[in-house]
Amino acid sequence: MAVATLAVSLLLTCCRLFTPTPQKLVMATAFVPFALVGYALAALAWWAVRRLGATGRRRVSATALVASVLGVVLHAGLLVPSYAGSHASGRPDLVVMTSNLRLGLGDTTEVTRLAERGHADVVVLEEVTPIAFVGLERLRRELPYLAGEPFAGARGTVVLSRYPLTQVSQIKVYNGAWVMTVGAPKPFSLVAVHTSQPMASPLLWRSDHRSLLWQTTLVARRGPVVMAGDFNATLDHRPMRDLMGLGLSDAARQANAGWQPTWPSDPEAGHALPFGLGAMAIDHVLVSRQFSAISTSTHEVTGTDHRALLARLARH
Repeated sequence: MAVATLAVSLLLTCCRLFTPTPQKLVMATAFVPFALVGYALAALAWWAVRRLGATGRRRVSATALVASVLGVVLHAGLLVPSYAGSHASGRPDLVVMTSNLRLGLGDTTEVTRLAERGHADVVVLEEVTPIAFVGLERLRRELPYLAGEPFAGARGTVVLSRYPLTQVSQIKVYNGAWVMTVGAPKPFSLVAVHTSQPMASPLLWRSDHRSLLWQTTLVARRGPVVMAGDFNATLDHRPMRDLMGLGLSDAARQANAGWQPTWPSDPEAGHALPFGLGAMAIDHVLVSRQFSAISTSTHEVTGTDHRALLARLARH
């Protein structure tokens, strides 16, 4: 057990540090946060082996124990910004919500209520089918400005906004992504995101993220940017770190919101862990330096395996 736990944890660390390209390792990278638990368990196991083992085994166990402790320190350091630090407070200037409707099966009434309760100003929805779009009629009255388009299957990405949406154009991303200007009191560029998933095609997934990076680089030069949607990537994946290298911040991390996985969610959707636990945060709101996150929260929506994400932002 000690060997296996340490080996798996070391593999996850390598995934985080060296950006592997094989499909299974790209998928494994989504579980990098769990390496902290693995190293902690490995440290306890190797400490016990060292205490009980013979002299030769004690040398091996001492080395493994040191490696485990270093792993704990490294991964704790990666997670600290999600839990500790200063962040904005007070009433938000902008509330952004994103929700993946899972092939249009997500309960649009719940999505509407959630957006209303959260006083959302901009809602980015993925996997909006024509039927699901009809179910959003009340929300469309509340947020009358529209961009994107519904589509059968997973390729319908739609933005509903309290403020006018102009300069709308589509980004070359397989599942549907759009860039636009939001005519808020302080206008900003919005990038609505839904990349393909690496489980289906790592090559397409990387191509989608390259398109996002290129487009976001352009709009970031013009001023404030908000990106929202289903990125099918965690903050440990290189494409997300490249985006944040442009000066963007993840709203959940910036708000010190802690562990907020967005997938999997609903047992009825066929993807869920026991006790409603999530495994990874693949839905995000990213913001440029003109915004500060006050808080974020995730919410279950019946019929979809993604939790909706609400981000409350202050504008500088």
